[in-house]
Amino acid sequence: MKISFAYFNIAIFAACGIIASCSTGTSSGTITPNPQYTAFNCPNTVNVSFPGISGIRGITESASVYITGVYVQNGAPHAFLYQGPVLGGGTCTPFDYPSSPGKTVTATALYGPDNGNRSGNVVVVGSYTTAESGPYVQLGLLYQGPRDGTSINGWSTLNPSSLTTDTVINTLGHSTMGGLVVGNFDTNVATGKSFIYNISTNSYTEFKVPGGSASVTLYGIWYNGGTGYTLTGGYSSVAQSGVDQGFLADWNSSTQTITNFVTLNYNNLPPSQVGTHFEGITTDGAGGYNLSGDWQNPGGTANPVFVHVPRNSNGSFGAATWTNFSYPGSSATSANTVYQNYVLGLYQLGGTLDYGYVALIVN
Repeated sequence: MKISFAYFNIAIFAACGIIASCSTGTSSGTITPNPQYTAFNCPNTVNVSFPGISGIRGITESASVYITGVYVQNGAPHAFLYQGPVLGGGTCTPFDYPSSPGKTVTATALYGPDNGNRSGNVVVVGSYTTAESGPYVQLGLLYQGPRDGTSINGWSTLNPSSLTTDTVINTLGHSTMGGLVVGNFDTNVATGKSFIYNISTNSYTEFKVPGGSASVTLYGIWYNGGTGYTLTGGYSSVAQSGVDQGFLADWNSSTQTITNFVTLNYNNLPPSQVGTHFEGITTDGAGGYNLSGDWQNPGGTANPVFVHVPRNSNGSFGAATWTNFSYPGSSATSANTVYQNYVLGLYQLGGTLDYGYVALIVN
């Protein structure tokens, strides 16, 4: 279950379900962090409400980052691309999918940025809605071009219809790196399918959990170099009543094979007690990964978590370390994306208004 963000079905506060069994690769050692919090507000805009942070990526050969998200200005939803220091103070550019004849864009949500293959360019994925398709049908988007979003030809629609004979009714591009896009789509007969899109070959591959699942989401991708990638998200099984379990897996873009698939459930608790879902992934700089995500007891509220997963010498994933945190004084906090040891997301102060934050996790 996802809590909607204003006009979008954007994953701002992630509420997990109950999921299948845990596997090796987790540990029960929750540690107490000493996070340093900074409020994050998209600059250069006025009359803005409901800011939503959804993705982050470091800019090549720079100390700056890209941050993507959504906001509502004067009652209308928009997307933004931020460029600058991770703690704020940079440039925030409106980044909406452009309307065209027969396509009246009513809303845009950006989920993940990446570096373009040429200086000054950026790659961004997300979703948009149109007046013609209706407010509840999300169309996947991909942008490749200048960082100001001005390239009309740089915008395209992600459509994984080649993966099914059924009608695709919703598509979301969640993250992109190293020439691949990961995301999700629904059909008229089933929900919760995931895809991997190769930008250069314009081809889609469905990502399926080994052993099967009722639904699966792909939210994060990290490019390891060559044909190697590491993916994260969540999945559910019929036996677990549709509740999510987090996972981590390696993907080879040449052979299109999954290796080192591991289920990661919060604190190694049984799926009857807790659900888990991962929203983002980044390198730890030492061969392992840092993840951002949420966990939830059945019937409870979602809780943010920062997770570190090292690599073993044989290439498998090591034991996970789980770090709980919460924005001070907040009634709810989400962990939407991660960069190095920084987690970004939203918090609420006893109401429905969302505020952006950056947390530096210091152990």
